[in-house]
Amino acid sequence: MVWGGIGGTVGFLVSLLGSLMGILVAGFVGLSCGRRAARAEEGRRAGALSGLLGGAVAAPVYVLGASAGALVAAQRLGSARLAEMLSGMLGTPFSSEEAWRLFLLSLVLAAVFQAVVLVLASTAAGAWATRSK
Repeated sequence: MVWGGIGGTVGFLVSLLGSLMGILVAGFVGLSCGRRAARAEEGRRAGALSGLLGGAVAAPVYVLGASAGALVAAQRLGSARLAEMLSGMLGTPFSSEEAWRLFLLSLVLAAVFQAVVLVLASTAAGAWATRSK
């Protein structure tokens, strides 16, 4: 449970830099989680299964922390600034409400990617941890 809290805190802090950083760091958190889970469950479960279960438990906490960090970062920018940036990048005018909706949609997509990356990395790390012995 302690490591889930640490993962959530790491997700929050890293996602202050953006959702892409949250996706990248999810792999490292997953690797760490999978290795630890495989060593803790050694002899009771296969390494990949231990990693999968560890990743499935840690992913929601990480995703919540990462989403909260991205929300804090976006809120500091403001929806008017988000609309201005989107309009400039895409060449199409966006209202601040549309920009906020697009941001929230991208946040959901990033959360799905973070969870998938974390669980896959955790499963692979669990399998590698038992295989390396």
